[in-house]
Amino acid sequence: MDIKVVQAEAGRLKQKPVFAMDFESGKGWLNPRIEPYGNLSIDPAAMGLHYGQEIFEGLKGYRGKDGGLYLFRAKENFKRM
Repeated sequence: MDIKVVQAEAGRLKQKPVFAMDFESGKGWLNPRIEPYGNLSIDPAAMGLHYGQEIFEGLKGYRGKDGGLYLFRAKENFKRM
Protein backbone atom coordinates (compact mmCIF):
# COMPACT_ATOMS: atom_id res chain seq x y z
CA MET A 1 0.00 0.00 0.00
CA ASP A 2 1.40 3.39 -0.97
CA ILE A 3 0.78 6.19 1.51
CA LYS A 4 1.04 9.73 0.20
CA VAL A 5 2.87 12.17 2.50
CA VAL A 6 1.92 15.87 2.25
CA GLN A 7 4.61 18.06 3.81
CA ALA A 8 3.45 21.07 5.84
CA GLU A 9 4.71 24.56 5.09
CA ALA A 10 7.64 25.56 7.32
CA GLY A 11 5.47 27.92 9.43
CA ARG A 12 2.81 25.24 10.03
CA LEU A 13 5.01 22.38 11.23
CA LYS A 14 3.73 20.53 14.29
CA GLN A 15 5.35 17.61 16.11
CA LYS A 16 2.73 15.04 15.09
CA PRO A 17 1.26 14.74 11.59
CA VAL A 18 -2.16 13.15 10.98
CA PHE A 19 -2.96 9.87 9.24
CA ALA A 20 -6.13 10.16 7.13
CA MET A 21 -8.13 7.94 4.77
CA ASP A 22 -11.26 8.48 2.70
CA PHE A 23 -14.30 6.20 2.79
CA GLU A 24 -16.69 5.56 -0.09
CA SER A 25 -19.73 3.32 0.13
CA GLY A 26 -19.17 0.24 -2.00
CA LYS A 27 -15.41 0.85 -2.24
CA GLY A 28 -14.48 0.98 1.44
CA TRP A 29 -11.44 2.81 2.80
CA LEU A 30 -9.05 4.30 0.25
CA ASN A 31 -6.47 7.03 -0.37
CA PRO A 32 -4.32 6.57 2.77
CA ARG A 33 -2.10 9.55 3.48
CA ILE A 34 -0.15 11.43 6.12
CA GLU A 35 -1.02 15.13 6.21
CA PRO A 36 -0.01 18.17 8.21
CA TYR A 37 -1.84 18.65 11.51
CA GLY A 38 -5.10 20.54 10.96
CA ASN A 39 -8.83 20.69 11.52
CA LEU A 40 -10.99 17.63 10.90
CA SER A 41 -14.00 17.88 8.64
CA ILE A 42 -17.17 15.95 9.54
CA ASP A 43 -20.63 15.94 8.01
CA PRO A 44 -23.13 17.69 10.31
CA ALA A 45 -25.52 14.75 9.81
CA ALA A 46 -22.96 12.21 11.09
CA MET A 47 -24.71 9.67 13.32
CA GLY A 48 -22.22 10.15 16.14
CA LEU A 49 -23.01 13.83 16.41
CA HIS A 50 -26.74 13.32 16.08
CA TYR A 51 -26.92 10.56 18.70
CA GLY A 52 -24.85 12.58 21.18
CA GLN A 53 -27.13 15.56 20.72
CA GLU A 54 -30.26 13.44 21.18
CA ILE A 55 -29.02 12.10 24.51
CA PHE A 56 -28.60 15.57 25.95
CA GLU A 57 -31.79 16.95 24.42
CA GLY A 58 -33.66 14.15 26.18
CA LEU A 59 -32.15 15.12 29.53
CA LYS A 60 -34.45 17.87 30.77
CA GLY A 61 -34.15 19.71 34.06
CA TYR A 62 -37.07 21.22 35.95
CA ARG A 63 -37.46 23.28 39.10
CA GLY A 64 -39.96 21.76 41.52
CA LYS A 65 -42.48 23.59 43.68
CA ASP A 66 -40.10 23.13 46.60
CA GLY A 67 -37.37 25.04 44.71
CA GLY A 68 -35.28 21.91 44.07
CA LEU A 69 -33.95 20.92 40.64
CA TYR A 70 -35.08 17.64 39.12
CA LEU A 71 -34.01 15.73 36.02
CA PHE A 72 -36.60 14.01 33.85
CA ARG A 73 -35.77 10.37 33.08
CA ALA A 74 -32.06 10.80 33.79
CA LYS A 75 -31.41 7.08 34.39
CA GLU A 76 -33.03 6.14 31.07
CA ASN A 77 -30.87 8.67 29.23
CA PHE A 78 -27.72 7.34 30.90
CA LYS A 79 -28.69 3.74 30.01
CA ARG A 80 -29.05 4.69 26.33
CA MET A 81 -25.67 6.36 26.38
